[in-house]
Amino acid sequence: MNRPISFMQSFKNYLHKHAVIISFGVGLIITVGLLTYLILNFIWINGSVHGKSMQPNFYNGDRVIVSPHSPVQRGDIVVVDPPGTTQNKFFLKRVIGLPNETISSKDDTTYINDHSIDEPYLDPYKARLAPNQLLTKNYNLKALFGIHKIPANKYFVMGDNRRQSADSRTFGPVAKNRIIGVVKVRYWPLNRFKIY
Repeated sequence: MNRPISFMQSFKNYLHKHAVIISFGVGLIITVGLLTYLILNFIWINGSVHGKSMQPNFYNGDRVIVSPHSPVQRGDIVVVDPPGTTQNKFFLKRVIGLPNETISSKDDTTYINDHSIDEPYLDPYKARLAPNQLLTKNYNLKALFGIHKIPANKYFVMGDNRRQSADSRTFGPVAKNRIIGVVKVRYWPLNRFKIY
């Protein structure tokens, strides 16, 4: 006479028959979870945008992923711990000037080492200005800080919304160790997803 198999016995039989598949599935879930955690917290930093200083390219509430190990180049969007702050208040800015360069702005044109650079990301704001209005007030390093060049290992960063940005024109060039990382992806909102 056959005895009925208990639920526990049939569950053990199932686990025994499918042990490899179950082990693989559990291992895959743990691995994906661990890698996601490491990428978002150690290799890449997940953050959100606050304020208007990078409009119209970044808006309040945009979500970005930042690489803390990428080299910093002109035009990069970076997360900065600005000099003189102790509140863990990070800024999102664009790298304009590199170490040992001169930088100035005249009549809404930025000059690096006395050569004009193209800044197409400013075009939306410039298009809305009345004639003879400047988006970026004229400046040079000598007038701002009494120096001729951006110091070694420092970067001149600015917000794209030049009229509403506290940036290197205010707090000076930023040391490399105060640049938290380079923005690589804007993933939110989804309709403005972009890889940089």
